[in-house]
Amino acid sequence: MTNAYLRLWLSAAIEAKSHRQMYAIALEIGEAGTLASPEIRKAARNLARSRHGVIELPIADASVLAKADRRFVVLCELLKKAASGTPPSLAA
Repeated sequence: MTNAYLRLWLSAAIEAKSHRQMYAIALEIGEAGTLASPEIRKAARNLARSRHGVIELPIADASVLAKADRRFVVLCELLKKAASGTPPSLAA
């Protein structure tokens, strides 16, 4: 896993303003292979999976979006820890 990719993903995650942007980041990380740790890829895949069925809808159920938001927070925390050199641990 390279720090350059971690910093890029973390920066994109911090700047993400929409659910579509968060979904795109999760898809990219989930497909990153060895560029991301297994824990980070798993968190990204969980996030992408939670948004997959609703990402193209104009309006989504609030509970689905809330679940996806919680998963995005987990992904961001893992990215922050990895970028700072702290070993990631998946809590959710």
